[in-house]
Amino acid sequence: MNRRRSAVPLLIGTFLQRANSGAVTIVLGLLLAHTAKTAGHTVTSVQVGLLPIAYYLAELTLSPFLGGLSDRWGRKKFLVIGPLFGCIQASLLLFTPDVNPLTYILCMQVIAGFSSAMSVPAVLGYLADFTVLKGSQRIRLMSLYELVTSGGLGAGTVLGGILWDRMGHWSFVLMAVIYLSVSGCMALTPMVQQHVSREKVHLTFQRYWSIIRMPRLFIFIPAWLCISALLGIWLSSQLTFILSNSVHVPHQLLMGSMNGPNGGRRLSITLGGVVLFFGLCLLFWAFFLHRVVRLRLMVTSVIGVLLTCIALWGLNHRGSNTTLLLAWVPLLLIGIFAASSFAPAALAYLADISEDAARDRGMVMGLYSIFLGVGQIVGNGLAGLFARRFGFDGLIYLTVLLACVALISLVWLVMQDRKLGGKSRLVTR
Repeated sequence: MNRRRSAVPLLIGTFLQRANSGAVTIVLGLLLAHTAKTAGHTVTSVQVGLLPIAYYLAELTLSPFLGGLSDRWGRKKFLVIGPLFGCIQASLLLFTPDVNPLTYILCMQVIAGFSSAMSVPAVLGYLADFTVLKGSQRIRLMSLYELVTSGGLGAGTVLGGILWDRMGHWSFVLMAVIYLSVSGCMALTPMVQQHVSREKVHLTFQRYWSIIRMPRLFIFIPAWLCISALLGIWLSSQLTFILSNSVHVPHQLLMGSMNGPNGGRRLSITLGGVVLFFGLCLLFWAFFLHRVVRLRLMVTSVIGVLLTCIALWGLNHRGSNTTLLLAWVPLLLIGIFAASSFAPAALAYLADISEDAARDRGMVMGLYSIFLGVGQIVGNGLAGLFARRFGFDGLIYLTVLLACVALISLVWLVMQDRKLGGKSRLVTR
């Protein structure tokens, strides 16, 4: 029990850090929409898609390097220093120019990506160290990590729109202060036993390459990349831009549906409610995930993504018939509930793989950032193109395509596991 309580500072810090991330995403989308409206500059969906691409390109490039350094130098330093770069980014966003702000914001996104590259591998490596030889606790803690992550994003989503309506550019000052408090929380995390690598660097890279080629990991990569791409589609400035932009598409009800007075507040409440429900689903999985075979659960989660797409298409094309909400909203919630199980199951699976490479736990868990970064770059880039061609429906079409690829990858992984006789830690213990 004491060990579980000692993880609280890290979970609180993660919640605050994700809340800031969610708020920045909302505020940047609203900032660009405001600039396009008041300054007379044309801002397209493709340009908005460049913001998360810059962020995740920096993160995925630096995550393996910084994750490897955390294996050699200790994770505590990275836990504390990482959020400070987020503080720098938020402080500099206060001075975003009104004329042609895109280049400036892209540079700020690179700083934010560096902050995340320092923090995420260190946090996940710490959690894996924290739960060595405790399979059920690992499942619960990874689920709680995803819970505070989604809960923080939900809180940030709600606060972002409200802060923009009330404070405008000055909302970045509050975000900078919150990043400082994150560093304080991380400083309070207790030390845990860590296998520190002292070998030569070229031998370390050789071992990294052998880890990546492990069948249990290699076959799983396409599925996680596709799911990460879905996050890039639906949890980025792209969605807020489409919903709040003044451009409307015939027969698509959701296009520009949050435009107008108090649009930021309505957008924040709507998206925040969805993310909050997602967090409650994760709370459920935190206590019941260990009872279900992990691969089976991940397959079910992808099916949930497809159900969500059906519901979103129905909501987008329901016209003035409000009665259809009684069918589409419950289906949407069922799909989100099923889809929410993927991340904690996948993180626990990755932590299990790290047991075979304890010295490189930071690097292995840093693969989370790589998968997330590459996937979200692809998702955001394609989302901008699909949205420009098909509107909101384009996001749905792209989601269905990626979900089908993820499903094929997971089915292949299930077949490989059966060939091994189910001995590969793919089931809960």
